[in-house]
Amino acid sequence: MLELLEMMRPLNCLMGLVAVFIGALLVAGQGISGFYVPLGYALFAVFVITGAGNVLNDYVDVEADKVNRPRRAIPSGKVSKRSALGFSVILFLLGIVSAGFINWICFFIAVINSLVLIIYSLVLQHKLLLGNLAVGYLVGSIFLFGGASIGNVSLLAIPAILMVLAMLATISREIVKDMEDMEGDRKSFLKRITMKVTESIGERFGLTRAGVKIKYGERTMIVIAVACLMLAIVFSYLPHYYGFMGMGYVFLVGIADLVFIWCMYSLVRERKKRKGYRRISKRLKIGMFIALIAFIVGAFV
Repeated sequence: MLELLEMMRPLNCLMGLVAVFIGALLVAGQGISGFYVPLGYALFAVFVITGAGNVLNDYVDVEADKVNRPRRAIPSGKVSKRSALGFSVILFLLGIVSAGFINWICFFIAVINSLVLIIYSLVLQHKLLLGNLAVGYLVGSIFLFGGASIGNVSLLAIPAILMVLAMLATISREIVKDMEDMEGDRKSFLKRITMKVTESIGERFGLTRAGVKIKYGERTMIVIAVACLMLAIVFSYLPHYYGFMGMGYVFLVGIADLVFIWCMYSLVRERKKRKGYRRISKRLKIGMFIALIAFIVGAFV
């Protein structure tokens, strides 16, 4: 049983709970203590659905993990594939049912996110741009889910804007992380072809006469990452424009936007420098954290 719980990646699940709380805080404000019942259901739903996705991912990646991560629960023989799949299904159902006790919006989001997690594990995790889009949506939607748990539909515009911001910033960061890992993935692709373990990573790379080539050019990936950051900056000022947030929010989100602008400049300047991509990824994470703080401050100031 302990191995199954470890497969859920509890720390990863806890990060989702923070996003739920922030989304709820943006809608309820200082009155959030009056919504502890629906918020409790929301926190539980996100925890188990996120865990279900992690368990399913281990189930799908078992052949690759036999090579790359042999100590994980399934390849080491501590957990059977059948047990892992059954546990994942139970977690998905528990999350969806819990969301159903809140309201129809949360139930709908829970069903959609569960389907996206399943499709991501089975199809999208090795597809560069579609996989990045799926991860971005999943991260961003948790904020909307938290806001929806409060039940005030008229105020969902605030967490919805945060959802878009988180989605755009996450997509950009995922692309940067892919470029950082590109050389390692290239070698892994060759290794997997040789060992005939899996062909899934072939979605990222293709064999040509010139050797192994990535299916999307690095320049194209940089353009998409920069475009996402530019859109994130534009969307970041909408809460103040529509009167949802005050000057405290504007000041902090302006700092986050300066970090994003720095990252955009670095992406163009440090193209094809792996260490540069690693630094940019860390900066993007800092910018995203500052943006979260800005929304929290804006809920009270």
